[in-house]
Order: sequence, then structure tokens, then C-alpha cells
Amino acid sequence: MATSGNPVTVLSVVGAGRSGTTVLASILGEVPGCAGAGEIRWLWQRGVLDGRPCGCGRKPSECPVWSRVIERCLSTPGPDGVPPTVEAIVAAQRELGANRNRLRVLRSAAGGGNEWAALQLVRDLTGVAVRAFAEATGAGVVIDTSKRPLDAAVMAQVPGVDPFVLHVLRDPRAVAHSWRRAKSFTVGGDTRTMGTRRLPATVRRWLASAVGSEVLHRHVPPERWLRLRYEDFCAEPAESLDRLLSMMGVPGRPPFENDRTVHLRPNHIVAGNPSRFDVGSVQIRVDEEWKTAMPRRDQLLVVAGTGPLLRRYGYPWRA
Repeated sequence: MATSGNPVTVLSVVGAGRSGTTVLASILGEVPGCAGAGEIRWLWQRGVLDGRPCGCGRKPSECPVWSRVIERCLSTPGPDGVPPTVEAIVAAQRELGANRNRLRVLRSAAGGGNEWAALQLVRDLTGVAVRAFAEATGAGVVIDTSKRPLDAAVMAQVPGVDPFVLHVLRDPRAVAHSWRRAKSFTVGGDTRTMGTRRLPATVRRWLASAVGSEVLHRHVPPERWLRLRYEDFCAEPAESLDRLLSMMGVPGRPPFENDRTVHLRPNHIVAGNPSRFDVGSVQIRVDEEWKTAMPRRDQLLVVAGTGPLLRRYGYPWRA
């Protein structure tokens, strides 16, 4: 259990969207002492301003966990000695995410950046949020699936955090195909649909995620970094999670019912794929619909745009 005097272990999950990171956080959150927080970076825009539901089905401002986190963050003085506003937090996050600043943020994973007001605000606020979430859930390990390498870089220098990074990869053709499919979900009588994405945009984001992760890797000690392919996780979920938990020195195991089925309870994942609302027995299986449903021409376009990195991560050029 987290206490004010002990560091909180945080696993930052980086990788492209639609790579299984949300269900991974749900499963890890079932390990004793662990809690899946979801995409912490979206707490303020999507959670507070937009009112999108937490995994428990409530808005973060009404959630018994996140409401405590929000209150703590907005009442704690920032680097300038004044408690931040939600608008100031979102503006600072946007400044860090601007294309011109991303490399600078990634390099800050090794230290520095204390003179950058936006970075210092986001760092301090992230620390307050992580500690408050750990205390509210009674967890000593928090899983952050924000996915962007720059968010993991920020987390690496948060005071009171013991950081680890999991780089999740998925074949970019599968990612592109998944982003073309609209996903709808209903929570509390409110039906929402996740947006789709065109193939060129998906390829650019997959490349940005992969390249950013490679840059981040240079500034993270090797014993704190694990790379995991979505396809390998689906083939051996229990074994994959054993390696991850071992890296962090966390005992225990998720409640697997058999080799591919795990039992999930309601969670407090603040943002992510609609799978955060799945409870009960959940079967882990690889989704390879793209191999038969994705036009050959589109597969070739993805390969042309990601070819060198495909080979680096062990993906064949031909399906």
C-alpha cells in the first residue's frame, strides 16, 4: 500500500493506440497491490472538461477515486505557489505535446527541464495525481497507459515515483485496420462512438510512437524497460505478464481462469478503449482480421511507410 513516505511504482505503457494497452491495464490492475489508472494525461481534458466516464461508469468528478485525485490536484500549490486551474493544466500539456517540443521533453527523461514552467507544472501535478490515486486505491503500483513516449518521459522525473516503461507494439497493418472500425459503447444509458482514423494518419502516428519510444529508450535504464508485442502477449498472456511483474519486483499474478481467460472486476481506468468497461470472464485472443479484410493495396502502403521498423520489431513484410 502506498504511503506518503514511500515511492509509488509507476508503469508507463507506451505504444500506438489500438494495441491492447487498455485491456493490459485492466488485467494488471487485478494483481494485488496494483491499480490501473488508464490514460492519466486525459484526466483533465476528457475526464474533467468533457465528462467522459471512468471505468466505474461515473464521471471522474463523481467517481469515489478520481474525485479525490482532482480535489487534491486543484488544491495543491503549483511551482508558482498557486493551485493550478484545469485550463492551465490543459494548456501546459498542449505546450509539451507541440511538435517543436517533443524531443526536448523526451530528453528530459534523463533529468533537467526544471526551468521550463510548463514541464515543471505537469511533472508536479502528475506526482500529486499519482500519489493521490495510489492512496485512494490502496495500491503501491500504478499503471499509466497514456501511451505517448513524452508522457513516460515526464513520469521518469516525477519526485516520489519509481518509474518503469513497457513498450507495447502491434503490427501497423493491424493498427490501421482497427482504426477504420468504429467502436460504440453504452455507459449509464449514454452511447458513445470512438472516432475512426484514415490510413495515412494512422501510419504517421504509429511511426511517431515507435521513433519516440526509441528515443526514450536511450534515456531509460535497460533494467526498467520491457518491449512486448501485442501478438506475443495474446499468444502467452500469463507468461508475458510474469516477465513484466518480475521486472518491477511485484509478486502475485492476475486471476487467470485458464491459459487465455482472466476474471476482471470493475476498475477506475480514467480513459482508454471501451474494453475498460469489461467485467467478468474475459478471453484474450489475437485480432488478425486485417489479414483477410484489409485490401492488399492498403497493406502495401502501410509496409512502404513502416518497412524498416517492421523488420526491427520482427514483423514480416508479407502477411
